[in-house]
Amino acid sequence: MKNEPLFKSIAAAALAVVILAFASAARAADAKETTRTGTYTTSTGGSGTASSTTTRSQGTVNRQGSWTNAAGGTGTWKSQATWNKASQTATITGSATRPNGATSSWQATAVRTAPGSISEKGTITTANGKQSTFTATDTRVAPGSWNKNEVITPASGKTIDRTVDTSVANGSGTRTVTTTLPDGKTVTRNATFTQDSAAVAAPTP
Repeated sequence: MKNEPLFKSIAAAALAVVILAFASAARAADAKETTRTGTYTTSTGGSGTASSTTTRSQGTVNRQGSWTNAAGGTGTWKSQATWNKASQTATITGSATRPNGATSSWQATAVRTAPGSISEKGTITTANGKQSTFTATDTRVAPGSWNKNEVITPASGKTIDRTVDTSVANGSGTRTVTTTLPDGKTVTRNATFTQDSAAVAAPTP
């Protein structure tokens, strides 16, 4: 589908929630909410707006967001990552609904292999029931900057390579997603956003 690369970019961005889960297993008193609002453009001529809210508390990171394309169609997504401090691992689940109503989901596990480096692996199930597997490595390259390298392998065995570069400083951020398709074609998605974080009341046990 024409918007499949964009959808998978949304999924890839959502999976980056693991970095937050590993960065700090927040105590109840450290509950924190981060909101992002911005715009995006793609190398195929697409554009739109996007927003998300991330809530982190007690080692769990919940994210939800939406995007609206140039035609006015709106898609939504959500994900959850739960961090196990003892094993230094996380479990991730999520789903996304495209503007046409088709819903896909993903699940993954992750492990911190070194300070600032996390490895992930999991599956993506599309609306028609087909599954792809993926592996990824998240690396914190500098304060406020992350790089994600991901390989998605569908049932056909023809891999899709993706890199996600994110930088945030002084309440503003950029994200560039570069996807190399099996035929060698490259699709890019560039986004800019503003970010605001605040402490929130801890959830009642």
